[in-house]
Parts: sequence; structure tokens; C-alpha cells
Amino acid sequence: MKKSTTARLVVGSSRESADLLYAARFKTPDPVVLLVAGRRRWLVVPEMELGRARRECTGCTVLTPQDLGVPAPRRRQLSAWAAALLRREQVRAVRVPATFPLGVARRLERRGFRLRVTSQPLFPERARKTPEEIAKLRYVQQATVNAMAAALRLLREAHVGRGGLLRHEGAVLTAEKLRALINHRLLDAHCAGGEPIVACGAPSADPHAVGSGPLRAGEPIVIDIFPQDLETGYWGDLTRTVVKGRPTPRILAMYRAVRAVQARALRWLRAGVCVGRLHRMVEREFERRGFPHTRINDQPAGFIHGTGHGVGLEIHEPPSLGRNRDRLRPGHVVTIEPGLYHPGEGGVRIEDTVVVTAGGFRYLAPCPKGLCLP
Repeated sequence: MKKSTTARLVVGSSRESADLLYAARFKTPDPVVLLVAGRRRWLVVPEMELGRARRECTGCTVLTPQDLGVPAPRRRQLSAWAAALLRREQVRAVRVPATFPLGVARRLERRGFRLRVTSQPLFPERARKTPEEIAKLRYVQQATVNAMAAALRLLREAHVGRGGLLRHEGAVLTAEKLRALINHRLLDAHCAGGEPIVACGAPSADPHAVGSGPLRAGEPIVIDIFPQDLETGYWGDLTRTVVKGRPTPRILAMYRAVRAVQARALRWLRAGVCVGRLHRMVEREFERRGFPHTRINDQPAGFIHGTGHGVGLEIHEPPSLGRNRDRLRPGHVVTIEPGLYHPGEGGVRIEDTVVVTAGGFRYLAPCPKGLCLP
């Protein structure tokens, strides 16, 4: 067999593997096998998927286990598909992602194939988006902005009832009702919203608290919407923090700091910038404004997460805007999402998804920013 050090092997479904969706452009709920060696690509699919795969996977040689001579008793074994394909193409060694199925890996190794699990992205080219990909990302981000606008419109229409509870059309307005509205708007655009964050008051101090129950006046409401386009597989991401009525002095100060720091981070954003330096600048700006990273009642407080992350066929993908030495490149699509969190009182986060350019950035879809709602 010829030794190949560049071949890459993916086993799984498009729901599990963004690498598969990227390299084969084939959506399937069932697992398949993809081999990429140089510019050549092979896709092994069940016989029932052969016609569709050959129509949709331009640039791929599409095969079935039967085409590869896999015996009938083993035609449901993905390791048998992969082994037959590797033998046919004389590939002895492959790189695989960290998420590669362990059982398949062990069976391939017993058959004499060498698998190297890479700690780096299997397809690093995914990080820099093509104009076609940016157009797909812009579509889902605009759907995200539209859903946010609908949520904020509902909050504006609500009135403050007894005990500070927000009410709309005679009923208490809850996080669940606002989340349902967001998801309906997203589905109208053929996007799946999952569980958007609608966290009000003290729970918003936990960045990933989904939120539940009644929404109240005077308390921060963090709304984080991150849908996936059901057709293309690309994601959007957007966060706004609002208060119905008058915020507490603490929340107002936090909001002003977050908005100023995000504006400065965006001014720094351009191709060539080291993400570690950008992240440290954000940390220092918060400290300078009186919001150091600390602990309150043994819980982290202040700026407690990264400055942002890449967005594409995964909601979190490279580049990560944290403590590393990566540099931004034209075509990177990233979030800028500084936040502050105060246990017992709440949190504030503002997030936008942007395209990095040589001289700065472009919003995928702009969305107004503001804290107080009438």
C-alpha cells in the first residue's frame, strides 16, 4: 500500500460532523464515510442514498458498501466501509478528528491502518469563509436580527403590572412565551432556534442560563439567539441585554461598560490582529472601568468568558478569541461579545457577529443596541 500522510477520514452524519457537511456538502441523518486525499474525495453511503448523493455531492466519488465488495453480513459496519475504501485507494494512514468514533478506530487499527487523532481542525480552511459562505451566514444572521426585533417589540408593547411583572394581552409575560415567539420567527425563515436564552434578573448572571418564568421590570433581560439555517447548516449568533423601565444603578453601570468595551474591541478588529492581545485589551478595559474578574459568594464575577468565537457550520468554531496566539485573517467570521456578570443581581452581554476584513470588519446584519425599553 502507498503511504499517505495527508489523507483525512470522517465517519458520522452531517448532524454530528460539520467537517462532513463542509467537505461533502451532503446532509444525511445516517452515518457515512468520507475520505479526502489531496484534491480527491470519496463518500460511502447506504445504497438507498446513492442517487441523492451522486446528484448533490459534486466533486466526490460516491460509492456504496456493495461497490466496495463489503460482504453482506458486514454491510452495516462503518469500519468495514472505511477499511474497504482505504484498501481500494491504497491509503494506509489517515488523520481523524478528536470526535472520531472509538469503536471504528479500534477496528481499523486491528486491520493494520494507522490513525492519527489531530488536536487541530481537520479542515483548517473552514475558518476563512468564501463569499458564498458569507452570503449564507448573512442570511441566517438577518433572520436572527429579525427574531430579536420581534422579541424587543413584544417587550415594548408589554406593560408593568402588579409586583413589577410584565404583562401582555392580559397575561403575565414569561421567558417561555418570548422564547416561543423567537422560535416562530426563526422557523418562518427556515431556521431552527433550539433554546434561545431569555434570562431575567439574577439568573442572567450565569452566561448560559436559558431562563424561565415571569419577566420583570427594572431587571436585566439577556436575550441570546443562535439559530441554524435548516437548509445550509450555517449558524447565526446575536445577544442583546435590555431592561423594561428603569435599571438599577449597578446594571446601568455594567451596561455602559460593556457597550464601551465592545465598541473599542470592534475598533481594534482587523486582519493581522493577535486574538490574545485583543482579549487582554478587553480584560484591561473592564478592570480600568472598575469591573475586575473576581468572585462573589464563591461564584465568578466580572468578565468571565472569552471575547468571542468563530461561527460557521458550528456555533463555536475556530478562531477562538481568547488567550491564544492566533491571528485574525480576512474572511474569518467571529462574534464580539464582552459581558459582565454580578451574582445575585444579573448580567449584561452584547454580542454581534461580524466578518473580519483587511482594514476592519463588516456586520453580517446590524442590529440596534440600547438598554432601556419604554
